[in-house]
Amino acid sequence: MKELGETVENLIAKLNDIESKLPKFESSINNLRKENENIRVELDKINESLQDIMALYEVVSNQINPFIGVSKITATSLEKLERLESEYKRLKKTIDELTNDLVILGSLYLTQLNIDLDKIIEEVLEEDIIKAMSGEDTHDTKNNE
Repeated sequence: MKELGETVENLIAKLNDIESKLPKFESSINNLRKENENIRVELDKINESLQDIMALYEVVSNQINPFIGVSKITATSLEKLERLESEYKRLKKTIDELTNDLVILGSLYLTQLNIDLDKIIEEVLEEDIIKAMSGEDTHDTKNNE
């Protein structure tokens, strides 16, 4: 019985020792939980930052990297450029056609009115030559100040 009493006393002593250490363990566990939560929050922030950086890297590399195919942004720009070029060609063709129409209409108009355009040009040139020889030149700085 004596042995049993000693064993019980040893067990009670160990229990008391554990009970005295229990608040310290709880405090340590709570501190570890707080630190784990802080680390988890920091890791989430780092993860978000890395995702933002990777998205930015992807955008930049798609626009600059010659080994990657045409990016969506570049494809859109090329498509707009092709539409502008097509519109430019269409407008140029229309202007050329209008110019040709004006030349034809002008020559028809001059023909109907019996106007000799070459003769008019020749007369204007003759008048300019006569003015230049007589000193009545319009570019003379003495008369046109």
